Amino acid sequence: MPRIVNHDERRREIVLAARRVIGSGGLERATVREIAREAGCSSGTLAHYFTNREDILASCLVMSHRGVRARTDSLLGAARGLRALRILLIEALPLNEEQLLEAKIEVCFWGAAVLNDRMRSIQNEEVDVFHSRIRHLIVQAREEGELGPTTDIDLAVEECRMLIDALSVKAVMQLNPTDPDRTIAHVDVLLRRLRTDTAAGSE
Repeated sequence: MPRIVNHDERRREIVLAARRVIGSGGLERATVREIAREAGCSSGTLAHYFTNREDILASCLVMSHRGVRARTDSLLGAARGLRALRILLIEALPLNEEQLLEAKIEVCFWGAAVLNDRMRSIQNEEVDVFHSRIRHLIVQAREEGELGPTTDIDLAVEECRMLIDALSVKAVMQLNPTDPDRTIAHVDVLLRRLRTDTAAGSE
């Protein structure tokens, strides 16, 4: 009797293999041959599940973003406004091995996306989803009085995104492990400043 193959699970295994290759050697090492070797299959097998290398790399990025989303959803509970925003931002930070791998994939993807319209489009789509979640929580915080009615929502969203990007690059580039407490402190400083700006603006 032929073995029944779970195609979705096999795709997932290939993407996980590609993530491991990227984590250890960056995008340059993530060739179809290396990914197939890591996944324990042939290059021809990969062609049954993915159109090309670009398709595999895009799936790696999407998996990373879905991971952040899943962790955040499991932690939010009844949290709203700035409390929920803090959870979202912290889950997007490179605080442990898995999150550092997500950051490496993200940072590596930027370079590949510069000269590749499709990869840049995928990157922008994923960023737009993340921006939308941040925006929703900031608007929620303003509606609940945590932020002033004149808060610049667009600016606040960009500040959150830039903070995550900067801390991700720092973690990926430095030789020593990231200090989680110090990294989280940057998020708390930003959130305190948003509250402080609101209080100052109401005087």
